[in-house]
Amino acid sequence: MLKHKSSIIITALIAFVIALALIVATMYSYFANVQRQQLRTETEMASLAVNNQQLRYLESLPKGDYRITWISANGQVLYDSEKDSGELENHLAREEVKIALIRGYGESQRYSGTMLTRMLYSAQKLQDGSILRLSMPQHTVLKVIWDMGLPIGIILLLVICFSMIISAKETQKANQEESEAMRREFTANVSHELKTPLHSISGYAELMKNGMVMEQDMGYFADKIYSEAQRMIRLVQDIIVLSRLDEGQENTTRSPVNLYSVAEAAVNSLEHMAEENQVAVELIGQQVVMEGIPQLINSMVYNICENAIKYNRPGGSVVIQVAEFSGHPRISVRDTGIGIPKKDRARIFERFYRVDKSHSKEVGGTGLGLSIVKHAAKLHNAKLEVDSVVGEGTLMVVKF
Repeated sequence: MLKHKSSIIITALIAFVIALALIVATMYSYFANVQRQQLRTETEMASLAVNNQQLRYLESLPKGDYRITWISANGQVLYDSEKDSGELENHLAREEVKIALIRGYGESQRYSGTMLTRMLYSAQKLQDGSILRLSMPQHTVLKVIWDMGLPIGIILLLVICFSMIISAKETQKANQEESEAMRREFTANVSHELKTPLHSISGYAELMKNGMVMEQDMGYFADKIYSEAQRMIRLVQDIIVLSRLDEGQENTTRSPVNLYSVAEAAVNSLEHMAEENQVAVELIGQQVVMEGIPQLINSMVYNICENAIKYNRPGGSVVIQVAEFSGHPRISVRDTGIGIPKKDRARIFERFYRVDKSHSKEVGGTGLGLSIVKHAAKLHNAKLEVDSVVGEGTLMVVKF
């Protein structure tokens, strides 16, 4: 979702930059044309006055936005509003002067070594053959952008706000679609998972009802029905826990939790399962007390330990270690089981995802245990790490 949101903002900003470039190019062209026309008009008006009053008019002018230069027909500078005319070189070679001498009016633009900036020049031929030239600093793209700073800033702010609104709506829509897809998938998976034990119970019960089971086999079929019923109960309990976590209804009241005691309780509860699977379970470490949600910590530790036993092999082992590193509680569970292929590690916390479906059916897992672990870890800002080698075992670490 974050990536999707970022792409929308980036696209909007790229569009803004392109639009800004077009606006600046258009405005620059417009301002440059306006400036050129303005300078020509000022030059023509000044030329009329100089034709009548000559130098008196130029000397009476206050210093303004224009640099005024009066040049003789042979290029000698007769007057300059910025520099002493005697210090200036002959201007006959200046492009605008050459054009004005031939056509009556000339203009050009270039960098001025005198003014140390790029200038726009406008030259008008007078009645006596001399040239009156007006010049002014030329508008640059940077100056246009600078002059447009406030409107550009407002536009940029509007673009960012607009893109964020669109991004938020798109993200909300994507989240809703994703949630709906997950809900549909979850419902379908739940239906499938419930059907399996129900069909088994129904099948065994039907055989017993129709008198097709011998009396000495009644205990066997009763055990099967009980086993499938217990599987359904565990599945429903896990579904309820996950639903509460999804809806934020799970009790999140925090209190001191002794992580070692939690692990010890899990080992005691799983003792019978470990014996049946011929798996040796060892608990090591130290007493570590942390602030947490007791029922979720219990569920997290129990599910990890249960998986380590269920997916182990006869004669295998499980080592549970509780420790504290730099003030951060940590519990690790290492087993010598079947291991998890690399391609499956990223998906083991998905609901109903099973690495080995046939083995999962044998051990009676619900496929929701590690999903509960993931949710519980998230609520505690804990980090889950999984390291596994197929055929050798798995190490799962929860860092609080």
